[in-house]
Amino acid sequence: MEKTITIYLNENKTTWTFIKKEDIIFREEFTDKCKMNYCGRYNTSWTCPPAIGDIELIKERCLRYQKAILFSMIFPLEDPYDVEGMDLGRRQIMQITYGLYDLTKKAQMQADFLAAGSCSICDKCTYPSQPCRFPEKAMISMEALGIDVAVLARKSGIKYYNGVNTVTYFAMIFYDGE
Repeated sequence: MEKTITIYLNENKTTWTFIKKEDIIFREEFTDKCKMNYCGRYNTSWTCPPAIGDIELIKERCLRYQKAILFSMIFPLEDPYDVEGMDLGRRQIMQITYGLYDLTKKAQMQADFLAAGSCSICDKCTYPSQPCRFPEKAMISMEALGIDVAVLARKSGIKYYNGVNTVTYFAMIFYDGE
């Protein structure tokens, strides 16, 4: 089952690998960082705590699937403070993630996706005053569930850190089937 695929989309290295669910480590200290608002999105988005609800139930739902794929994309940055480059990279991996989401829906395939970071479909989230505008595409981040992405990447044979002036984003798909 262990198979890793690496492709290049433009200059961006993309790596896909099947993962063992037992390699997914959940750390409470990561969800605590959400509560401390490390990324600035706590209590501001439908895809972040506390709006996502019971994290344990979401973890259980994901782990019920038979299979999982972890994928990453490496993006070059002008310098370590290139926030625009980081945002562009995250938006690009999310374009691919949403494309995969659309394919699973067309194939009537049950799957759950975990995103690279907090949702950014809308310029301003409607949370908490109005319902989500795109609930079918709302994806929770791996970190919001407390997944130790660095450990998962290492166990899966994907580099987490890819050098100075790069950023690497990860996303995950849980699914049943072949």
